[in-house]
Amino acid sequence: MKLSRRGVIVAAAPAIGMLSVYYSLAIHMQHALGGWPTSIGERGFPAHLILHANIDMYFCIALIWSIIFVLPVAVIFCAAVSRWRRFLPYLGVYLLSCVIAAGLMQLAPAQFLYWWWD
Repeated sequence: MKLSRRGVIVAAAPAIGMLSVYYSLAIHMQHALGGWPTSIGERGFPAHLILHANIDMYFCIALIWSIIFVLPVAVIFCAAVSRWRRFLPYLGVYLLSCVIAAGLMQLAPAQFLYWWWD
């Protein structure tokens, strides 16, 4: 089965968007604070940086929930309905792109990762 370029791009777009928002937050934080946060939380952050961090957090949560709750149901339905089976590889691309994005997120500076995960 040959995958279409458009389908692969659409399937990978959420993970690419997550990486974009994540690393733009790191750049925004470095610029707005003049360095990395010295403590956990958002105390002393400008309002626009808090908004950016919240958008990033909700985007990440949405992707995690989609992998845990939506993707399994979509795979079951696509596997059960013969006309929808052609979408199974795209669901695989979606999952693989999310896993790769999660790995690439770990390449951020250690201080940012410490703040992000706590």
